[in-house]
Amino acid sequence: MIKQKYLLSLISLSLLIPTIINADCTKEEIDNFKEIQDEYKVTYEFDIENKTYTVYINNIDSEHYTFSGDLFNDKFDASLLENNEIKIERVDAGNYSIKILSSNESCETVLKTITLELPKYNKYYGDPLCKDIEEFVLCQQTYDKDIDYDTFVLRTEAYKKNKQKKENKEQKEEQDNNQKNNNIIIKYVKENIVQIVIVVVFIIMVIITIILTAKSIKKSRRLE
Repeated sequence: MIKQKYLLSLISLSLLIPTIINADCTKEEIDNFKEIQDEYKVTYEFDIENKTYTVYINNIDSEHYTFSGDLFNDKFDASLLENNEIKIERVDAGNYSIKILSSNESCETVLKTITLELPKYNKYYGDPLCKDIEEFVLCQQTYDKDIDYDTFVLRTEAYKKNKQKKENKEQKEEQDNNQKNNNIIIKYVKENIVQIVIVVVFIIMVIITIILTAKSIKKSRRLE
């Protein structure tokens, strides 16, 4: 009885071993992928009309590697572009996982996982209250948090006031700096008026001398 149990256990184990071995990629396969893994890029763009995203996946080596994950199902429209790039349309905001695997069926190890975070569309984007404060976080095209309109109004008004205060402060500092520079110049002129006058007179005399010399040379050439 014990021998039969031992034999059954051995048979079961022998059936499992090939599955375990086949599920692991070889070191060579993993090392080969490491050489190009950084070339796999995922980008996206937002479609303002339907409020969804279009995702682009740089498909480096479609012969040896394949994709799986949240975006690869019947819910999304996927297509292959001429440059071998994968295009997935009408993707809603959310967090997605893109897995890269070997196309070799005996290598089931996930070689790389790319996490994609698509922010939610901001329903207050383009609101008239955002005029002149388009850089404000609540006026951006996307915003992850949900807030009511009253909160939006209060925060935009507060931002405008703080922005105006900051601009007034910067303007005053600029005026003060200009006034300070002017005062420094005036003080320098007052303290060095004699030297400045001497330099100015010297420059004027040099200019007069150059003019007279030029006229004298021109006159002497005419006499010749």
